[in-house]
Amino acid sequence: MLKRILTMTLSFLLVLTTMTACGDGGSSSEAESGSAESAAQESSSEQEQLPQTDEEWTAAMLDTSLVSYGNSSLVKDKIAKAQAGEKITLGYLGGSITEGYKVKKDECYASLTYNIFKDMYGNGDNVGYCNAGLSGTPSKLGVLRMERDLLKDDPDIVFLEYAVNDGNDFTYQEAYESIVRTLLERDIAVILLFSVTEDDYSAQDYMKEIGTYYDLPMISYCDALRFLFKNNRLTWKEFSNDGSHPNKDGHQLVASMIEHYFKTVTEQESQPYVLPAEPKTLLLSYGAKMYEGDAIEADTLGGWYQGETDVASFTNGWTHRAGESEPIKFTLKGKNIFLISKEVGSGNYATVEVKIKTDSGEDSKLVKGVTKGGWGDPLVTQIVNSDTEQTVEISIAPIEGDEDKAFQILGWAAT
Repeated sequence: MLKRILTMTLSFLLVLTTMTACGDGGSSSEAESGSAESAAQESSSEQEQLPQTDEEWTAAMLDTSLVSYGNSSLVKDKIAKAQAGEKITLGYLGGSITEGYKVKKDECYASLTYNIFKDMYGNGDNVGYCNAGLSGTPSKLGVLRMERDLLKDDPDIVFLEYAVNDGNDFTYQEAYESIVRTLLERDIAVILLFSVTEDDYSAQDYMKEIGTYYDLPMISYCDALRFLFKNNRLTWKEFSNDGSHPNKDGHQLVASMIEHYFKTVTEQESQPYVLPAEPKTLLLSYGAKMYEGDAIEADTLGGWYQGETDVASFTNGWTHRAGESEPIKFTLKGKNIFLISKEVGSGNYATVEVKIKTDSGEDSKLVKGVTKGGWGDPLVTQIVNSDTEQTVEISIAPIEGDEDKAFQILGWAAT
């Protein structure tokens, strides 16, 4: 079934390309004239009919995936630059779906749509590519590593994909909006992509609210898959080999939805983009700077040593020595301070006590190395939330009884 959908989607997109390549003189006015009559006829129908042909199903699926064009001016400006031969870069920020987990690097939706864009609008080798997807990471980490992994490549267009990695509580929402606002403030065109798991989990509802607030283009393969599943046009097993990651054909299907957007966005009318003056949420992690082992030194190592942390892209953190109880100590400055540590789902990993000393007093928090759903990925814990910037002394040691267990500090971040 999925093979047939992909074949029909390709055929539909080829027809669409031919249509958009035609002159827009008489055909445009005729379409407007005809649309008025058809709109009146459709309004009188009691219920919209389901598609009848494969071509109609493909068109309906693509239409369902396109939640909104939003304000298209930023994207169209970048397309015009690419067509003029100027250097532009497509960036992708998200979790394992964006990274391309379980498929080859050139088979993931990010690589596929980069090549589609380059072929459609590029001029020689002027279109660059940056895939900043990282498995097991939510927007709470994405906002912290964004400078290191994405913005260093100076992207012009960024796809943001976190709908299956994020929870629904406030900390995820503010981190997600912090990413969106940071990118827009840098004149980067932002396109939101919404994913879904086999058990139908997606955080897209509040992400759509943020996208609407910022008038952004939104593409939901979550909505498209739900539409296909409901009408028995596709099964999850055809789309994915596990509970969340698209297989090769699944990535191609997602890429076709983005290709549909690329092929139609230039026809959309839009005014110059205006960034909302105020954020929608309280942006605790907005402007956060991440510090890794090469950017911050421990005041005292205690029963820890630096290096050999084994989380992808975080390899120079601090590791607890088995049997040691002496704390490692740091001094950081900021209003909001975040600890980045390794979390696993099971194993001989410690719970640590984080002691915090500020100008206003002392506090402590427990951070678990073993958490439900942990996969050996980075965990972000906010340990300081203050209205004013201050110098903070931090010491970390395993709780009593966990001295023989492992723990890894991957880095820090502060605003």
